Amino acid sequence: MRYIIRVLLLLAVFVVSGSAQDQEPATPTSAATLTAEVQVCTGIKDRMPSDSATSFNVDVGSLYCWSRITGAHGETTVKHVWTHDGKEMAVVELSVKGDPWRTFSQKKIAPQWTGNWEVKVVDTSGATLKSISFVIGSPSK
Repeated sequence: MRYIIRVLLLLAVFVVSGSAQDQEPATPTSAATLTAEVQVCTGIKDRMPSDSATSFNVDVGSLYCWSRITGAHGETTVKHVWTHDGKEMAVVELSVKGDPWRTFSQKKIAPQWTGNWEVKVVDTSGATLKSISFVIGSPSK
């Protein structure tokens, strides 16, 4: 019984420490203070984007939008709004729990979804912090 309790306590410590990022103590965040860096890529390694680009093959399968949010003082959220040729394809709400905070969303890409894409990073007030455009296959006319 003691062994099980020790294992559970160690597991709890590991889970908590594994999710922490470099951050300041929590205080309320004004959406106006947030800024974002953004990249679209084919993978995430060690919380960083890998194989970033502005154009991708039609058989890419899925893409990631990686963001580094700065200016958060406490917990807030941002959204990644994925659009294809002006049509909203996905909205992903992401927690921001410190400053700076890295986060990402993933979007599966069907081979027929060629053309112009954009991902906007949007704060809680609906303001766009940053956007990035990219192309799947050939650009749309």
